[in-house]
Amino acid sequence: MAANTHTTSDREPEIEARRPAAHPWQTRIALAALLLPLPCALAVAVDGGSVFRLTVPALLLGIPLALRRNRAWFMTSSVITAVLVLGWSAVGVLEGTWTFLTSAPMLICANFADPRAYRTPAIIVTTLACLIATPLTLLTLTIAALLIRS
Repeated sequence: MAANTHTTSDREPEIEARRPAAHPWQTRIALAALLLPLPCALAVAVDGGSVFRLTVPALLLGIPLALRRNRAWFMTSSVITAVLVLGWSAVGVLEGTWTFLTSAPMLICANFADPRAYRTPAIIVTTLACLIATPLTLLTLTIAALLIRS
């Protein structure tokens, strides 16, 4: 019998290769959830909104993207971040954090947008994320333009 000469550090790349990363659809939806509210949040901050209350959700929205190399961590962090951002946005709605309210459903959509698991539901959820993002983009850019002008 041959002794196992592999150390734990020798196996780490092999174990890492077996963990699937988040699908590009998931990553792009999470990125959209982060980027779309930023112009409006910046306009609210310039207009006198609480910078702290606007910075925290933006930092939270970056967590799933940082964990995208591990699909399970990405999915778990997407749900936790969605709940945290939704609560933070609802509590600080008068402070301008309402700009992040639509990021929560987009992160939930990102969680289920993996066509490797179930193709048809992933297509439906990705379409839903696009339907959420398109009016949100128009709305946030309009609000940002109005806040900057006033």
